[in-house]
Amino acid sequence: MTINTESLRWASSLEVDSENGLNNKTDPPAEFKTSGEKRNQPIPRQWMNHQFDAIYNALVDTQAQLDAIVGGSSQPTLEAIYPVDSLYLSFNNTSPATALGFGTWTQIKGKFLVGVDDTDTDFDVSGETGGAKSHTHTDNFTVDGHVLTEAEMPSHTHTVDTDAGSTSVTGSQVRSENSTTNTSTTSSTGGDAAHTHSLSGGIQSTSNLPPYMAVYTWRRAS
Repeated sequence: MTINTESLRWASSLEVDSENGLNNKTDPPAEFKTSGEKRNQPIPRQWMNHQFDAIYNALVDTQAQLDAIVGGSSQPTLEAIYPVDSLYLSFNNTSPATALGFGTWTQIKGKFLVGVDDTDTDFDVSGETGGAKSHTHTDNFTVDGHVLTEAEMPSHTHTVDTDAGSTSVTGSQVRSENSTTNTSTTSSTGGDAAHTHSLSGGIQSTSNLPPYMAVYTWRRAS
């Protein structure tokens, strides 16, 4: 951006008027600056020249500062603000090549941005990508076999055939008394067999997405 300061000149820039030898630019007195123009008081041309010259010099200084921002080149200021590899964000889908009028831009889609961190290998290089929208847990669990103890077995009874006569039970023995004494014991049941448990349900996929807001993102390529 260039300010055409020459087009702003209102009168001669000479310090001394070439015709009458008087000062061509004179700073208005403090009284005039603080209270303004007195009614019907004429404003000397020298005062006007001084003020316009001050405006002119301020614009020249502004132009110098703008030139310093863009490195003293003719490159437009916006191109200096958006150099190659810079990002442009917008809620509008218009490409910055159209909106700004320069450059080649590549749109970045479906990616979060994260700051480079030299101490973290996941984020230590500009432009590297990674991550996933969701993840699935791996089935790494098993169910061990188990032998029931006596206390864990269901309560149950056994049927025992005995001789005629009176019958009594002592501990695990069944005594049948007739003319002779006969002792019978119950037969063993079960076999201490191991057993396993089945599981219901399954492994589910879950989302990794934090709260987000989508915007159009471009990276300047050239």
